[in-house]
Amino acid sequence: MAAPFALLLGTGAFAANDTKGADADLPFAKQANLTPQETLVQSKEYMGKMQDTLRQVNDLQTLATKQKDIIKLNCVNDKLLQLKGHLAVSDASMTNMNDAISKNDVATRMHEFTRITILHQKVSVLGTEAQNCIGDSEIYVGNARVDVEVDPSIPAADVTDPGFPVLDVTRPPQASSRI
Repeated sequence: MAAPFALLLGTGAFAANDTKGADADLPFAKQANLTPQETLVQSKEYMGKMQDTLRQVNDLQTLATKQKDIIKLNCVNDKLLQLKGHLAVSDASMTNMNDAISKNDVATRMHEFTRITILHQKVSVLGTEAQNCIGDSEIYVGNARVDVEVDPSIPAADVTDPGFPVLDVTRPPQASSRI
């Protein structure tokens, strides 16, 4: 019983001696080198795409309501609620980013741009999940085509059908009236 406890203490001691990961003030190894105008343009593009996704999910909600399918409607409503929350946070981030651009605050601008980028990705996933709530049959519009190719070596007759015996249906001769 004491061995596992000693093992945990021992690994903690080794972790405390690790100085490579101890510096918490490491800068990002890779940051986007975007100008303030480029971040603003990209953020507006993301916001537009998120608004488009919101409209699509609202359309899916209308479709689920028309179908009177409560399971689909609950699923779409859940995604719509999350999506609206992400859009509210994105709007606040956009406002903060505009303030950071006007104050020439690069760190805050990049932070808010990163938030908007992540929220854009989350909204995109929620849009796909909302489409999955409805199902593929409602999303894909087009004719289905099935091509069947039969191997010519397969016999045409059904080999699993033993067939029925042929019954004799001829009428027997009339019985005589003598007894």
